Amino acid sequence: MIYSFIQVDTNIIDPPSSHDHDDTPSTSSEPPPPPENVVLYLPLNDIDTLYSEVRDQHVETFGSFLQGQAKALKESHSAFTNKEKKKDLNEIHKFVKQIPIFTQNLRSLTTHIHLAELVKQTTEESSFRQRWQTERSMLESEQCYDMLEDSIACQEPPYQLLRLLCLQSLTSGGIKSAKFDSLRREVVQTYGYEYLFVLNNLEKAKLFRRKDTSWMDTASTFTNLRKQLALINAEVNTADPDDVSYVSSGYAPLTARLVQTATQGWTGKDEALRELPGRLIDVTQREIPEDFATSLKRSVIGPGLAPLSALATINDKKKPVLVVYFVGGVTLMEIAALRFLSKRPTFPFSIVCITTNIINGGTLLKSLS
Repeated sequence: MIYSFIQVDTNIIDPPSSHDHDDTPSTSSEPPPPPENVVLYLPLNDIDTLYSEVRDQHVETFGSFLQGQAKALKESHSAFTNKEKKKDLNEIHKFVKQIPIFTQNLRSLTTHIHLAELVKQTTEESSFRQRWQTERSMLESEQCYDMLEDSIACQEPPYQLLRLLCLQSLTSGGIKSAKFDSLRREVVQTYGYEYLFVLNNLEKAKLFRRKDTSWMDTASTFTNLRKQLALINAEVNTADPDDVSYVSSGYAPLTARLVQTATQGWTGKDEALRELPGRLIDVTQREIPEDFATSLKRSVIGPGLAPLSALATINDKKKPVLVVYFVGGVTLMEIAALRFLSKRPTFPFSIVCITTNIINGGTLLKSLS
């Protein structure tokens, strides 16, 4: 969500600063100097203990979560500063040692409350809600051509529009030829001929393409995957989440669902495997070290694949590690879904996510421009 309004670079963000302006009237007749732009860089990692907790909160619950954190911080400070209770030297010494930690926690809490306000402001905008609803409709295989044409007419930000065009194409198995030509023409006429090259690159990458001509309409690849892997969850429990669709309020990222299914076994999921593009390889490393070529010769892919959970050693204290590697890039939503899985007590692995890049829809499309 932070990606929507703040630049994120390798998990470091540059949030807008909020400062209390001094309302004291100036005695000088000269106009006050313009406010200085203060740059604040905030690392998003486990060094910030509050961030490690708030990053997995749903947008509907993280406000109350931060309120609880603020209340706990205030109570811990009030417990010591209570004048009715006398303090001995050991208690005073302990409190003095905790002052830097308290200051850091207060600074972190203030920053995250500021970010929470920005997130709330963004999610309450009508344009955001309309875009979210449009994306959800496309994920459910609905045709949203009228909305796309309206967005072009209103000159929505170009890459925001291109994301919707690609989503419509991917979820529908392409766009019918007449509508495809019409949308291309409207984009070029509205945004300029330089976007013709972007559209051509998107077509080469098969992100935006014509629907294959056929005498009968068949379900798209995504539609089949959505049904077979239960990618859409109409009822998400934000208070006590029990499914990876929690991270996006109803959509389970395909990659996270594949990882979850792999641990349970592929029985009954053969059709879903066949819908996936590219070659599917299942390799079991039996000896360490063992080169990939040797493992590949022995391993055979088929419907009788054993679940990954069968490889997990029985250990009541610590889960075995499952490495999920993304070549090309991974989105923060996918990482959040994998983190959610990893924390589930019923999930047999502790997931480590490795990737060549952190991307989102905008950065992916700009890389093709």
